[in-house]
Amino acid sequence: MMGRWVFWRVWLVVLFVLICPRIGICEERYTVKPGDSLYTISKSYGISIALLKEANGLKGDHIKPKQVLLIPNPQKRPIGKNVQKVKPETETYVVKQGDTLSSISKKTGVSVDEIKKLNQLQTDRLKIGQSLVLLKPKEKKDEETEEIGDTEEIKEGDLTQGENPTIAEPLGKWRDPEERTLFVRMVKTFLGVPYRLGGSTLKGIDCSAFVKKIFEVFNIQLPRTAREQLQVGKKVGREELEEGDIVFFKTRWANRAHVGIYIGKNEFVHASYRSKEVRVDSLETPYFNQRFISGVRIIELEKES
Repeated sequence: MMGRWVFWRVWLVVLFVLICPRIGICEERYTVKPGDSLYTISKSYGISIALLKEANGLKGDHIKPKQVLLIPNPQKRPIGKNVQKVKPETETYVVKQGDTLSSISKKTGVSVDEIKKLNQLQTDRLKIGQSLVLLKPKEKKDEETEEIGDTEEIKEGDLTQGENPTIAEPLGKWRDPEERTLFVRMVKTFLGVPYRLGGSTLKGIDCSAFVKKIFEVFNIQLPRTAREQLQVGKKVGREELEEGDIVFFKTRWANRAHVGIYIGKNEFVHASYRSKEVRVDSLETPYFNQRFISGVRIIELEKES
């Protein structure tokens, strides 16, 4: 009973956050074409995948050619009848013997979640010779998280275990593994939400505000900035990370911190300055692999205490 109560409490909050600001603003319809996916359509119109699915009552990511979708509050509107919708630049990858989604993700720097969305894959199974659509690599840029209040540089003492012994434990406990699984599902509903410096709403959000908002639903109050968030909870190493932990990275620009939420399988969700949206990335991507600072456990299972 407790698990069901937690489930409905969280999803009522999610529905309230997602639906209330958008009542009555479904303005356009789009007919699905061959090769389309929810990812490419959401990119075309500048909206999140979560909002697109909500507006059309979609439970999964599967769509069919000639299916008509409602486009709520499009940020990018095609001009003229013959104008093609904007698509991200893509390239084709042919699956080779021994390839897996994980190994392809490591080679290309495209997350497993993103590969599955682009290709509408329902499982992790691949076939030799199968063609996958991938985003073309962009010129590498720093994550440059210029958040409001993060003007202070990270000091060496901020990066080491035990520098703040008075706040060395998690701030809460999961009631059961089901609640933690629900937490990860909620994190993923924010995929595609636009990045905005200093933002804290679904119209635009930065990395530390995203983390703060997620934990608020579970009655955990975190500080506003990434640097402050690094000072709370229990620090854990990369090999100790569990779903629901938060992860920190050091950027080259002014030594500032970037933060995301770990979701398992070496992946984390974060509000990305570079990609201008909330997205999934891999800890094994060279950029993040080299700049990993620490994990922090904010909530732990009862059995761990």
